[in-house]
Amino acid sequence: GDWSSTCALPIFFGEKSTAMSSCKTDIRDTGDSYVLEAELPGFQKDEIKISVESDTLTLSAVHKEKTEEEKAKDGTYLRRERSTSSYEQKLDISNVDTSKLHAVYENGVLTLTMPKKQPATPVSRQLEIH
Repeated sequence: GDWSSTCALPIFFGEKSTAMSSCKTDIRDTGDSYVLEAELPGFQKDEIKISVESDTLTLSAVHKEKTEEEKAKDGTYLRRERSTSSYEQKLDISNVDTSKLHAVYENGVLTLTMPKKQPATPVSRQLEIH
């Protein structure tokens, strides 16, 4: 697929897409987080899976369409349609705070917000002398 320049972030390292060449994905860096928007038209919410394993996030969607099979008297099938569309993308999330991942799917668009890990800032304080 065509990738917009916003996808050239360290977070992105691979894409495998089958039967869904029209699927558009954008990744934006909003400063304190990455926002991924994937157009997944035709998918139901329960057909989309987001899994996190160590530093890799996998976004996958599988949609199966079945048409009822009608058997003619001679045993042949009059109509038999089965189509499966699937989509998979892997992201490097080594610099993402996985405890704060947030995903919303509406109107055929999945929006995944991935807050960046905040660098641990040393706490400096002055000790009160009693």
